[in-house]
Amino acid sequence: MNARGFFSLDLLDNRYPALHGLRVLAIISVVQYHITWIFATQQHLQLPRGFVDGSLTIFFGMDLFFLLSGFLIGSILLRSLQDSGTQNIRRFYIRRVFRTFPSYYVVLTTLALALPLTAAQRENLPFEYIYGTNFLELDPRHVVMVWGWSLALEEQFYLTVPVLFFVLHRLRSDRARIGLLSAFGISALIVRLVIYFRYRPWNDFDLYESLYFRTHTRFDTLVAGVLLAFVHARYGDRLSAWLTDPLHRALLALPALTCLWLLLRPELFGAEHVQLMHMFAWGTITSVMYFCGLLLLLHGDGWIHRALSRPVFRRVATLGYGVYLVHIPIIDYVVVPATKALQAQRVSMALLWPASLAVTILISLAIGYVMHVLIEKPSLWIRQRLAA
Repeated sequence: MNARGFFSLDLLDNRYPALHGLRVLAIISVVQYHITWIFATQQHLQLPRGFVDGSLTIFFGMDLFFLLSGFLIGSILLRSLQDSGTQNIRRFYIRRVFRTFPSYYVVLTTLALALPLTAAQRENLPFEYIYGTNFLELDPRHVVMVWGWSLALEEQFYLTVPVLFFVLHRLRSDRARIGLLSAFGISALIVRLVIYFRYRPWNDFDLYESLYFRTHTRFDTLVAGVLLAFVHARYGDRLSAWLTDPLHRALLALPALTCLWLLLRPELFGAEHVQLMHMFAWGTITSVMYFCGLLLLLHGDGWIHRALSRPVFRRVATLGYGVYLVHIPIIDYVVVPATKALQAQRVSMALLWPASLAVTILISLAIGYVMHVLIEKPSLWIRQRLAA
């Protein structure tokens, strides 16, 4: 391999180019959320209360990652069933392990070796190595990679995906398959509601800690992604024809926009019902919003589709996993000290917050690129040989 090939990106599959742009938007939304959360709740840096509330209201970038993951994994397994009549589970898990495990373990191990660990962090570290983070107490004093909860949730869900497809493959009709996937997705809402009503009253933090991160309460967006993959594979041509009518596109956009409005207005039904609203917002409303929005995106060719399909987004999205793995340490050990120093010099947070977002993303992209070249590309090369 020449030097140019060594330093080039092994770009993500381009079957659905507009999804790369969505991934970049999701990355930005997650990073901005974490910057505000760390600034306001952990470092107590002075930000306007209204700005903090608005920034933290945009929590649903992670749900977009979940739905996209479900869609892409569902599409892979559906193609495997169509092409060979089998899921090829061995190949499925080889591809998954070599795509996500190496970089995760490198970052986790680097942090564990470089940072002075508390007794609780040392005790919990084995659970982080087996992707059990989301069932630990997610406190930076107890867990090395608090943000690893989402990766743990995904890996746990993927253990069940082949079983889910085994059942789907044996149902007699597409209607039954859609019904099963819909019921499975709704069951996460039922679990949340049962826990909420069974153990109330809650304070906001305990409710968040108990329900937001756990696999059994947050799998609905992943199931919605699998359902989207199934609907797209089975009815894609008919949907494309149906959505050529602007009225039909408006009919599909309406529930997506309604869901977005509800997510941005959690107090809409009164402050006393905000916690109950969270039961629907933490998976159900986001699933409906993204399901409808992605159907429009996958079966459209308007200016939004073209903008999100620009090649630059594919390159940035290729580094997205690395960005997610390292962005919190960048905030903690680079951005926060710099922000405090500049704030002490009376630099306005109106400048420091957007600068912090830009610096975090740029440094994370740089580190993500190094990880891609040194870790991800060799891992993908091994995966290709083993999964062939």
